[in-house]
Amino acid sequence: MSLKAITSLFLGSALLIFMIWYVDIGNLYNAIMRSSPIWLAYYLLLMLPFFLLRAWRWRMLLVPIKSSVKLSNSFWITMIGFMVNVIIPLRLGGEFVRAFAMDGKEKTGFFQSLSSVAVERVLDLLGITLLGLIGIFLLPKEAIMYLPAWSLDALRIVGIFVAITLSGLMLGIRYERRLLSLVRQILSAIPKLPYKWQEKLINFSKSLIDGAKGLTHNPPTFFSTLISTFVIWFMAFLSTFLIFKAFNYDVPASIILLGSMLVQLSFILPAPPGNIGTYEVFWSAIFIGLGLSRLDLILATAIVSHLLSDAFIIGMGSIGVTSMGLSFKKVMKMKPTQQR
Repeated sequence: MSLKAITSLFLGSALLIFMIWYVDIGNLYNAIMRSSPIWLAYYLLLMLPFFLLRAWRWRMLLVPIKSSVKLSNSFWITMIGFMVNVIIPLRLGGEFVRAFAMDGKEKTGFFQSLSSVAVERVLDLLGITLLGLIGIFLLPKEAIMYLPAWSLDALRIVGIFVAITLSGLMLGIRYERRLLSLVRQILSAIPKLPYKWQEKLINFSKSLIDGAKGLTHNPPTFFSTLISTFVIWFMAFLSTFLIFKAFNYDVPASIILLGSMLVQLSFILPAPPGNIGTYEVFWSAIFIGLGLSRLDLILATAIVSHLLSDAFIIGMGSIGVTSMGLSFKKVMKMKPTQQR
């Protein structure tokens, strides 16, 4: 592990320890012990359809590349990728692992698979942003008056990014020949660039476009990916609702909806391995900023949801490594510079 990763892990752990000390470990322990095992079990059970639907959506996005991708492969590779994102410090490392593993199992092409994963992430941001805006719309009028400016700014910035990215992807797909012709002209104008490198860069550009074609493959596929995206993130809202229910903390659904989407957006920011400390800090800051006052219950919900989700992801990811005939050593050695 690099010095940077060790430092970030130390700082994250220090943040978490400070929060536990500030709240009082006794209060926190009592809050956790009073939580309902039944509602926590519902939270865990909801994670399975959440990831299954993600795997199904990714499979739909891969249809233009290969129409017969197995849902089982898509699911286990998705779990492996999320596991890698949890246990290693490199942000987005799991996305590269997913692309390599999918290429290895289904021969989809590394760059095509990576492009489809990028499209998937853009769709996630779209779903998160729109559900966050719905949460704001559903807030009581008195709550809107005290809504932190940063929450609106975060949704606005991400919304603009998503709109620009999706527009660029759709234009690139629609005008593929013109775009590749433009790339060829630009590369040919670069002095001393070997022809073979020009061709490699052109093929790379085409692979990225091919991987994004699942977005506009046909109207039914397009609407299916959009609907599944909103269902996926509605499940994320439900899981947060179940956590608060487990702690018998009566919170308006509109605040949980907005807060859960803002928590998801916080994962864009740099974080230590496993989001240790930063997950709890962002969760607590967001829900306190939205008007909740029981810091002991808020921190307890953050810690328990973090532990349960990471345990599920690591457990299912480990099963995926075995079922896919891989090894942890091989998975961790997959690097972005590799290509089959």
